[in-house]
Amino acid sequence: MSEQNQLLKEHIELEDGLRLVYQEPKEYNRYYSIYHGQKYADYYFRRSPATLIEIATIFDCGYFIMKDDTIIGGVFIKPNFMYDLFIVPPYEDYKGLVHKLLNHLKKVSKAEEKIIVREIVEEHVKTYEHQGCQVHEVNYWMTRPTQQVKAMLPEGYGSNPVSSEDTEDIANLLVNSYKANPAYKQIGTKEDYILHVKEFIEEHKNNTIMDKCSRVIVDQSTNTIVGVCLHMEFEDYPLIMSLAVDPEHQQRGLGRFLLTHSINVSSKEYPATRLSVIKDNPAITLYENLGFIRNKSITDMYVV
Repeated sequence: MSEQNQLLKEHIELEDGLRLVYQEPKEYNRYYSIYHGQKYADYYFRRSPATLIEIATIFDCGYFIMKDDTIIGGVFIKPNFMYDLFIVPPYEDYKGLVHKLLNHLKKVSKAEEKIIVREIVEEHVKTYEHQGCQVHEVNYWMTRPTQQVKAMLPEGYGSNPVSSEDTEDIANLLVNSYKANPAYKQIGTKEDYILHVKEFIEEHKNNTIMDKCSRVIVDQSTNTIVGVCLHMEFEDYPLIMSLAVDPEHQQRGLGRFLLTHSINVSSKEYPATRLSVIKDNPAITLYENLGFIRNKSITDMYVV
């Protein structure tokens, strides 16, 4: 068990004779990769074994759910946090496990902090709502094949590579763009997005294709950055980390240029590209017009 989670218990007693038994990440992943990763792969387009073991290692709070000596499920769980509950056939009482686990969370969590239940797959959202959970955010993964396409930049704008000198301007653009979008119920601070941009520059710019996919758009009349697209490679495929256009420059084809440019460049090495989008974001229409398909929804919730 990692140092950060030393307070987690090796065994936790639940109701009706069930118990949680902590597992080291590699051992936990033997079941997690099959009963969650493979079962729900269509929600994410692709979840490789390497990524799942990375997830299990980062959280390091994976527990098997045991009935006597039989594994009937698994879950990442610690005070104020639950993630990726799965069940192991022939056990079927998913709803019963949700009830027991939420009862446990309410007992061990800090009352002044929200209890977050992350990435609930579409088929189980109603179960959590019946247990008093409320929706925080709904997202879709969207996917399309890559191909050689023509990227048309509107007149009056320039397209440049992303530079470390752009960090603060990009962060300001992300804040302003997200604030103006009613789909975003909660956004980060400027400092959060500065760290986000630095992550791209420090970790992802060593990937030549991802670097070429990523662009800033400059309004040539004011020499200010009014659009941005940042990429990373995730599970061997491109993933758009951020795509934003200044509210005053939307509806001019800048978002379309950033996406078509990305599709064109990434086609040199990758068969498909992906992005994640919040439900009700008007940009979904643009993505679908460019051939992206929506996978099933994934919902973050909290316990009230």
